[in-house]
Amino acid sequence: MTYFPHSQQDIKDMLKTIGKNELDDLLQPVAKEFIADKMNLPDGMSEPEVEQYFKNLAAKNKPYKSIFMGAGANNHYIPAAVDEIASRQEFYTAYTPYQAEISQGTLQAIFEYQTYICRLTGMDATNASMYDGATALAESAMMAVAQTRQPKLLVDKYIHPEYISVLRTYMNARNVTVDLVDTGAFEFNKAAFDKAWNKDYAAFIIACPNFCGTLVDYSGVVENVHADKRLVIQVFTEPLSMIVAKTPTELGADIVCGEAQSLGNPLSYGGPYLGVIACRKEYMRKMPGRIVGQTKDKDGNIAYTLTLTAREQHIRRELASSNICSNHGLCAFRASVYMSVMGKSGLTDCALSNLEQSHKLQSEIAKLGNFQIIPNQVFFNEFVIKTNINASALSETLENNDILSCYDLSNVDESLKGCYLVGCTEMCSDEDIDYFVEVLGGIK
Repeated sequence: MTYFPHSQQDIKDMLKTIGKNELDDLLQPVAKEFIADKMNLPDGMSEPEVEQYFKNLAAKNKPYKSIFMGAGANNHYIPAAVDEIASRQEFYTAYTPYQAEISQGTLQAIFEYQTYICRLTGMDATNASMYDGATALAESAMMAVAQTRQPKLLVDKYIHPEYISVLRTYMNARNVTVDLVDTGAFEFNKAAFDKAWNKDYAAFIIACPNFCGTLVDYSGVVENVHADKRLVIQVFTEPLSMIVAKTPTELGADIVCGEAQSLGNPLSYGGPYLGVIACRKEYMRKMPGRIVGQTKDKDGNIAYTLTLTAREQHIRRELASSNICSNHGLCAFRASVYMSVMGKSGLTDCALSNLEQSHKLQSEIAKLGNFQIIPNQVFFNEFVIKTNINASALSETLENNDILSCYDLSNVDESLKGCYLVGCTEMCSDEDIDYFVEVLGGIK
């Protein structure tokens, strides 16, 4: 059934106001080959038929016996309390809490999330939140461009390739140039940075760990960037690494952004995930999204409210620095519950377990004759292995043995042909590691 909330006279008056003759004229910017005359939809189904249809779709998903894959999505244990608390009806429906007087619970939850992220990254402020790591990077880049008024970005090529793709899409619409620099996959090459850098760039953007899993010490270039009054942006896809490695603040970053799916959010076949932006206090006014502050009411009671960003940020697109309104607030809440349930000691134990299991796996693979490791690679829970085995043969063998692993890094750069990314979290038991190594060792 077609329903129009406006009368024919309403429609005529609106078309006259905007200088159009008929409704179809509104489609003029769209090429004709992309306009459908009618919707090609099947006939309706009964409830049992719909249920069976989706069961059949779900059955196509492949469960793996072992997951040794990271590449931007990490398989971590989620305490049962996270699902139990996050599924409560007062939290399950996320919304933008404009009216502080009736939104204290939601605002407090967001404030606590912000507090956890600031403690994790060492930054002064964070928002709640972004769609995913890729959009968080794009928004961080826009912050840097707005702060410095420079229309160019220098980006390390070993950031997640999908993040770079999204960054280019955002920046293309704003006429901002994105230049890549190869500072090395396994050790930071300052000479390469020095050759590429100049003060025409708004920021230097680098990942730590980078897409090859390497913990990159870029602190040696921070002084150069800051001397030109430009910004350093650190990207991450594994927030747990900050527990055992230097924080972005300690390395000298001005803005940190990335993917926080690891914090209490399941793999979920690719989403929804949780994008994070945190920054030093001098840049918080440029940060998009919601920021919650804590204060006191007239009776001296603790109260929470949206602060530091104008209402236009959420509801008036043409006046907003970025139109971030509806977002994955529930994913941010899950992260908050996860960090609260785990606590400082629990998060530390989890991070150390990742470190221990991944290094154990690397040492076992190093014993195989058909695989080699990268000597002296400094990593958290992802590392690179090399082999002459054909990529399709490797993939087929792992698939047949119910193992998800070995991301082909030649997709990132041709110089990494024969190199594969392997990840190992606390979910990978000693038995899983032994099985994985046995399978790898058996590939001819």
